[in-house]
Amino acid sequence: MSHDNDRIEAIAKALQGTDLDALVCTLSENVLLLSGYWPVVGTSVAVATTNGEVAILAPEDESDLASHGWATRVETYEPGSLTHPTTPSDAVRGPLGTLLRKLGVGGGRLGFEDGAAYAESSYAAMHLYQAGIRSVLSAAAPEATLMSGAEPLARLRAVMTPEEVGKVKLACQVAGEAFTDAARQIRAGMFEAEVASVFSMPMAVSGLAHAGAERAGGYTWCMSGQNSALAGAAYARTRNKKLNEHDLVLLHCNSYIDGYWTDITRTYTLGLPDDRKRDMYDAILAARGAALDTIFPGARAGDVDNAARSVLDERGFGKFFTHGLGHNVGFSAISAEYRPRLYPGSSDVLEVGMTFNVEPAIYIKGYGGIRHCDVVTVGVSGPEVLTDFQTELSGLVVGG
Repeated sequence: MSHDNDRIEAIAKALQGTDLDALVCTLSENVLLLSGYWPVVGTSVAVATTNGEVAILAPEDESDLASHGWATRVETYEPGSLTHPTTPSDAVRGPLGTLLRKLGVGGGRLGFEDGAAYAESSYAAMHLYQAGIRSVLSAAAPEATLMSGAEPLARLRAVMTPEEVGKVKLACQVAGEAFTDAARQIRAGMFEAEVASVFSMPMAVSGLAHAGAERAGGYTWCMSGQNSALAGAAYARTRNKKLNEHDLVLLHCNSYIDGYWTDITRTYTLGLPDDRKRDMYDAILAARGAALDTIFPGARAGDVDNAARSVLDERGFGKFFTHGLGHNVGFSAISAEYRPRLYPGSSDVLEVGMTFNVEPAIYIKGYGGIRHCDVVTVGVSGPEVLTDFQTELSGLVVGG
């Protein structure tokens, strides 16, 4: 990976605006943010200093991945031992203390991740230091002053660099190719799980075919008929249900390439929609258009939500739109704690490089639901839709 000079400068600027001498991160998405390296099992540590150094302490078997980032120093350790069973928290203390001293911050003011957080799944099972990182740092650097790193991390997570946006755009492109091809295969009589699998396989196959991509994949869920109305919950769920003629078929996807994530939903109709479904589609797509027309640098996130919500209200569907219009996307698929947060009354102000989803939806329990979720980034002159496919009703009619 080439050095992302914009990100390196942003890290230095964020730290210079604090009392910190260094920022220490262990969550995989934050290690990626600081270094361009996306850890696999979550036992790595990234350290960024005010003088522009970025160091990685990675498990030995991830050294090749760590070296492909832009860290100025990569050191390794063994999180476990065959002869001396231990934990990553115990094993990392000595090597981390040595690294901090080499960086000249062993007795400095160290910012670290504190509080709750969403964590992406970079592997089937992950190690999370979380609150335990305080005791690790206390043992590794007993003379250091430990401070919250939440403020600079929030600033850094809110805005992506052009190179990072390009990574998300590539992941969206791969997903778009998968959606376009898989939609042609949807037929009545298929199970939801079959449909979901048709969409998910190309995420890895096509993703890894791109030059430089080291890890690619994703998660997809299918919710059809009345089940599609349940997609407004905090999670999606594929069930053991067959698709029927005229069903709404909601496909939700969180895919990634090298740690850069998407958040995409398309809702198909098996066969031509009746008047009720057509009214729902028309309202959703009009709300999407109204939201996009409201996105520009300096716009308030709450106004973007209001633009979409007002359209749904005017068309009689407002009460069926049960969540905010969008949230931060990129370093993770779910970043609800980071700006911008698009919900009624949000005071977040949009900036160039902010990347998020726009997901107007209608969920009518006992009938069905439609959600259209795009990934959008703020450009100098307005929004750039990174998921510019199947944006009209004609592209969402399947099964013919």
